[in-house]
Amino acid sequence: MRTFACLTAVAVFCVLSSSASPARTPVYRCVQVDGVVSYQQFPCGDGSQPVEIRTRRSGWTALRAGEKSLLKKYRSKPAGVRHGKQPARPGAPDRESKSCWKKRKQLESVRSRLRRGYTLNESYELRRKRDDYEEYLRQFCS
Repeated sequence: MRTFACLTAVAVFCVLSSSASPARTPVYRCVQVDGVVSYQQFPCGDGSQPVEIRTRRSGWTALRAGEKSLLKKYRSKPAGVRHGKQPARPGAPDRESKSCWKKRKQLESVRSRLRRGYTLNESYELRRKRDDYEEYLRQFCS
Protein backbone atom coordinates (compact mmCIF):
# COMPACT_ATOMS: atom_id res chain seq x y z
CA MET A 1 0.00 0.00 0.00
CA ARG A 2 2.86 2.29 0.85
CA THR A 3 4.60 1.72 -2.48
CA PHE A 4 1.37 2.56 -4.32
CA ALA A 5 1.09 5.90 -2.47
CA CYS A 6 4.75 6.68 -3.21
CA LEU A 7 4.34 5.87 -6.90
CA THR A 8 1.20 8.01 -7.07
CA ALA A 9 2.98 10.94 -5.45
CA VAL A 10 5.92 10.63 -7.86
CA ALA A 11 3.56 10.45 -10.86
CA VAL A 12 1.62 13.55 -9.71
CA PHE A 13 4.89 15.44 -9.15
CA CYS A 14 6.14 14.57 -12.64
CA VAL A 15 2.88 15.68 -14.26
CA LEU A 16 2.76 18.95 -12.33
CA SER A 17 6.42 19.81 -12.93
CA SER A 18 6.13 19.15 -16.68
CA SER A 19 2.99 21.30 -16.98
CA ALA A 20 4.46 24.18 -14.96
CA SER A 21 6.59 25.42 -17.87
CA PRO A 22 4.39 26.31 -20.82
CA ALA A 23 5.40 24.97 -24.20
CA ARG A 24 6.49 27.74 -26.59
CA THR A 25 4.78 27.69 -29.97
CA PRO A 26 6.49 29.77 -32.64
CA VAL A 27 4.50 32.74 -33.95
CA TYR A 28 5.04 34.15 -37.42
CA ARG A 29 4.21 37.71 -38.53
CA CYS A 30 2.87 37.73 -42.08
CA VAL A 31 2.18 40.79 -44.25
CA GLN A 32 -0.18 40.06 -47.11
CA VAL A 33 -0.10 41.74 -50.54
CA ASP A 34 -2.81 44.25 -49.57
CA GLY A 35 -0.86 45.29 -46.44
CA VAL A 36 -2.90 43.35 -43.87
CA VAL A 37 -0.75 42.00 -41.02
CA SER A 38 -1.61 38.67 -39.47
CA TYR A 39 0.03 36.46 -36.88
CA GLN A 40 -0.08 32.69 -37.23
CA GLN A 41 1.57 29.50 -36.04
CA PHE A 42 2.77 28.40 -39.45
CA PRO A 43 5.43 30.05 -41.64
CA CYS A 44 4.12 32.47 -44.27
CA GLY A 45 6.55 31.52 -46.97
CA ASP A 46 10.19 30.76 -47.59
CA GLY A 47 12.56 32.37 -45.13
CA SER A 48 9.91 33.24 -42.53
CA GLN A 49 11.40 33.73 -39.10
CA PRO A 50 9.34 33.34 -35.90
CA VAL A 51 8.69 36.47 -33.87
CA GLU A 52 10.00 36.47 -30.32
CA ILE A 53 7.18 37.20 -27.88
CA ARG A 54 8.20 38.42 -24.47
CA THR A 55 5.86 37.48 -21.68
CA ARG A 56 5.22 39.91 -18.89
CA ARG A 57 4.91 39.02 -15.29
CA SER A 58 1.42 39.45 -14.07
CA GLY A 59 0.46 40.57 -10.65
CA TRP A 60 0.91 43.52 -8.37
CA THR A 61 4.03 45.62 -8.42
CA ALA A 62 4.99 48.40 -6.03
CA LEU A 63 4.81 52.04 -7.07
CA ARG A 64 8.01 53.70 -8.25
CA ALA A 65 9.34 56.77 -6.43
CA GLY A 66 7.87 59.25 -8.94
CA GLU A 67 4.48 57.54 -8.84
CA LYS A 68 4.47 57.63 -5.04
CA SER A 69 5.10 61.38 -5.00
CA LEU A 70 2.32 61.97 -7.56
CA LEU A 71 -0.11 59.91 -5.49
CA LYS A 72 0.86 61.78 -2.32
CA LYS A 73 0.34 65.15 -4.04
CA TYR A 74 -3.03 63.99 -5.42
CA ARG A 75 -4.23 62.79 -2.02
CA SER A 76 -3.23 66.04 -0.34
CA LYS A 77 -5.79 68.01 -2.39
CA PRO A 78 -9.39 68.35 -1.16
CA ALA A 79 -11.79 65.78 -2.58
CA GLY A 80 -13.82 68.35 -4.52
CA VAL A 81 -10.75 69.56 -6.39
CA ARG A 82 -9.59 66.01 -7.12
CA HIS A 83 -12.87 65.24 -8.85
CA GLY A 84 -12.77 68.32 -11.06
CA LYS A 85 -15.01 70.57 -8.97
CA GLN A 86 -13.64 74.01 -8.29
CA PRO A 87 -13.99 75.34 -4.76
CA ALA A 88 -16.52 78.15 -4.39
CA ARG A 89 -15.06 81.62 -4.11
CA PRO A 90 -16.43 83.80 -1.34
CA GLY A 91 -19.08 86.20 -2.65
CA ALA A 92 -19.43 84.43 -6.02
CA PRO A 93 -22.55 82.48 -7.00
CA ASP A 94 -21.67 78.82 -6.82
CA ARG A 95 -24.42 77.51 -9.08
CA GLU A 96 -26.48 78.68 -11.98
CA SER A 97 -30.12 79.25 -11.14
CA LYS A 98 -32.44 76.37 -11.81
CA SER A 99 -34.54 78.32 -14.32
CA CYS A 100 -31.46 79.21 -16.40
CA TRP A 101 -30.30 75.62 -16.36
CA LYS A 102 -33.74 74.46 -17.47
CA LYS A 103 -33.84 76.99 -20.33
CA ARG A 104 -30.39 75.90 -21.50
CA LYS A 105 -31.54 72.29 -21.59
CA GLN A 106 -34.70 73.24 -23.49
CA LEU A 107 -32.67 75.28 -25.99
CA GLU A 108 -30.28 72.35 -26.44
CA SER A 109 -33.23 70.05 -27.13
CA VAL A 110 -34.75 72.41 -29.70
CA ARG A 111 -31.41 72.90 -31.47
CA SER A 112 -30.92 69.14 -31.57
CA ARG A 113 -34.36 68.71 -33.11
CA LEU A 114 -33.58 71.40 -35.71
CA ARG A 115 -30.35 69.60 -36.65
CA ARG A 116 -32.00 66.18 -36.90
CA GLY A 117 -34.76 67.35 -39.18
CA TYR A 118 -38.40 68.29 -38.82
CA THR A 119 -41.64 68.47 -40.76
CA LEU A 120 -42.93 71.62 -42.39
CA ASN A 121 -45.60 72.00 -39.70
CA GLU A 122 -42.97 71.90 -36.93
CA SER A 123 -40.56 74.42 -38.46
CA TYR A 124 -42.29 77.61 -37.30
CA GLU A 125 -42.84 76.30 -33.75
CA LEU A 126 -39.26 75.05 -33.33
CA ARG A 127 -37.73 78.32 -34.55
CA ARG A 128 -40.04 80.35 -32.31
CA LYS A 129 -39.06 78.28 -29.26
CA ARG A 130 -35.36 78.58 -30.12
CA ASP A 131 -35.61 82.36 -30.41
CA ASP A 132 -37.60 82.64 -27.15
CA TYR A 133 -35.12 80.52 -25.19
CA GLU A 134 -32.12 82.43 -26.57
CA GLU A 135 -33.75 85.75 -25.69
CA TYR A 136 -34.53 84.56 -22.16
CA LEU A 137 -30.92 83.42 -21.65
CA ARG A 138 -29.56 86.76 -22.96
CA GLN A 139 -31.75 88.78 -20.61
CA PHE A 140 -31.73 86.77 -17.38
CA CYS A 141 -28.71 84.46 -17.43
CA SER A 142 -25.04 85.28 -17.71
